[in-house]
Amino acid sequence: MKKLFSILCLFSSGLTLSCGGCSSGRSADDKQDTVSTILNNSVVQIDVYDPYSKDEYLQRRIAEGKKVLEKQLWEGANIYNDVTDIPKEPFDTDELRAVTFELFNVLWDNGYRDVEKMTFVKKVKEIFGIQLPTDTSEQFRYVNLLEEDCTYKPIYYRNNGIDYNGFFIVTPGNFITDFYYLPEIIDYRSQHSDLAQIEKKLPTTYWSTAHKADVNREKWNDLENRTDEYNLEQQRKFNRLLILNRNRFLFKNENTRLQWLMEYDRFFMESLVKRFGWTAHDDLLYQVVLKTPFEKVHPDAFGSLFWKWNCGGSITIHANTFKLLQKRYVPTATSEIRGLLSDIQSYLEYMMGYAAYEPRVAITDRQRVEILANMVYFAEQYKYTKRDNSLQLSDHRMMGRLRLMLNEKERTILQDNHYFGLQKFREWWDAADYDEYYVDGEYNGPWGRDNEPMTESEWREGGAN
Repeated sequence: MKKLFSILCLFSSGLTLSCGGCSSGRSADDKQDTVSTILNNSVVQIDVYDPYSKDEYLQRRIAEGKKVLEKQLWEGANIYNDVTDIPKEPFDTDELRAVTFELFNVLWDNGYRDVEKMTFVKKVKEIFGIQLPTDTSEQFRYVNLLEEDCTYKPIYYRNNGIDYNGFFIVTPGNFITDFYYLPEIIDYRSQHSDLAQIEKKLPTTYWSTAHKADVNREKWNDLENRTDEYNLEQQRKFNRLLILNRNRFLFKNENTRLQWLMEYDRFFMESLVKRFGWTAHDDLLYQVVLKTPFEKVHPDAFGSLFWKWNCGGSITIHANTFKLLQKRYVPTATSEIRGLLSDIQSYLEYMMGYAAYEPRVAITDRQRVEILANMVYFAEQYKYTKRDNSLQLSDHRMMGRLRLMLNEKERTILQDNHYFGLQKFREWWDAADYDEYYVDGEYNGPWGRDNEPMTESEWREGGAN
């Protein structure tokens, strides 16, 4: 009980729940005059900051959680009719508050201690690009994994991986989590056996006022008794482990969690790089690079390894990606290099509308030229890198392709921006005039068995004009 009290005091300060501007029913004046700076302290004394006694506060939280559990047991794990499954109603902030309280207990029980507030704020900014307030004005911030959302508008539906997929940044506990229903986290049959007994007596069919029809209810207890992958106890263990490993990896720098997360939480982990542009972790970045080749059906996924669109309209070029590739794709890794360069060529064609591609990214001409200049500059170095037999490592003629594809306006952008500070770009650009001639024939069809291109020496001697 003493341990539980020490955990509870971290949550006792914030009685107003904020989700990007949405709040619960308690007012800002409701016994919060003494807690404005509580989150700046790594150790909080409950008798100093908490306006309630320990027993009173504990009983209040237990009662709130039990009320939420009762509601969720009544609703059931799933509802359906004779034709199809029926989506549940949105969850509310009381449910969110109840489950995050339980999840903090799970983290604590497994040795995860709270992260100091300013450290947490800094890390969230580094990883997700989100600036949290340093005071207690906001307890929950929703982050959408499926689409760019600069308003952080909360979505109060359980993740299904198709329509909804996101997580909440939770303070003052200072951790992140998806939303879960309480039976997905706690063993409610042992902790609240009275409610479990009531659940057993609930009818399987009931009148839904929301849907104005009779609906069928699959009870949480039914999932407890399943023997397949939907067994509730197995799901509960997985959910706990997922939240623990996510937070240990991100906020405790426990790199041993990476492999498990890449296997069982791959979409989230790849989103760290491809959605949020976090490229500072070499091992994670490299694994995401390996799992993200260029694909015609999802061309922007490959591009997200190299750049990110920011709220406000600017872009960020991921210098860390180029540094990583420079280190990992050494000249001895010939097959890997050729695969990477082929992907960059395909992305160049996609972004410039070549080879029947239609680019879908909405960016300015300057931004497009800057992105491609950086990618082509990286790729072109392999033209000047020799194999052991003195042959070129790359014959992709990447700079020549860029020369061919850019129009006069885009070439002017390059020049006016001094080739974006890329040291050898101008030199390699000027040297790629023959390559431009060569790839022009590739795209526009003159080259063939009876019409082979001139060699570079022949072209420079008289064919260039």
